[in-house]
Amino acid sequence: MLTDIVSPDKILLHQSVSDWQQAITVAAKPLLDSKYIYPEYITAMIDAVKNYGPYIVIAKGVALAHARSEDGVKSMGLSIMTTKDPINFGNPENDPVKIIFCLAAPDPTTHLDVMRSLVNVINENWKIEQLSKIDNIEQFISILNKFEQNA
Repeated sequence: MLTDIVSPDKILLHQSVSDWQQAITVAAKPLLDSKYIYPEYITAMIDAVKNYGPYIVIAKGVALAHARSEDGVKSMGLSIMTTKDPINFGNPENDPVKIIFCLAAPDPTTHLDVMRSLVNVINENWKIEQLSKIDNIEQFISILNKFEQNA
């Protein structure tokens, strides 16, 4: 499921970012460039973390950046970014973040299959470690697909 909706142009590897706000902005850029989201969706994702805390850090080393569909989603999309250096979001249990998944869901239910697939990929820390070290997009997709199929 993840590899069905994530094309190579939606994957950014080893990006240098200075803080969590820039991390969200950079991770969302492929969705913005492909017109899956409006610019205000990025602002809404950042504002949600400012208002509600780092709830988007959903597992050790993993953030799932998202906001409400009415905040600027045009169509279903997912982008993935790994960081050159891990970033702290303020979640003492799961920081620092090495991989950011940026989800754009056009309604409250369309993304549920994507979420199930994502849980299968991030359910073990060694998978995140392996994905975060890959520096080739085709290899990243191949390993992501393998993790998804073996779940």
